[in-house]
Amino acid sequence: MVAFDKVTDKDIIIALMGPTGTGKSSFVDSITNDNREGVGHDLTSFTSDVKATKLKFKEFSVVLLDTPGFNDTKKSDLDILNLISDWLNA
Repeated sequence: MVAFDKVTDKDIIIALMGPTGTGKSSFVDSITNDNREGVGHDLTSFTSDVKATKLKFKEFSVVLLDTPGFNDTKKSDLDILNLISDWLNA
């Protein structure tokens, strides 16, 4: 994971957003060959905060934002949108 202060204005930021249990965290893990803190395997929410992962793709620096899923079992969709917005505006 990468802290927000390590993201530059030249980085391409891609926010992965979708319903809980659709594979956002699994996608990040598979593209980075990393098995971070694990992923959920059902419709119970696992990711609770925005998690940024920085990687190089050709000459580009890409930041993947793994976000909590919508229809989350612990947070409302508005709370999730606020988390994402707060991260992007930090």
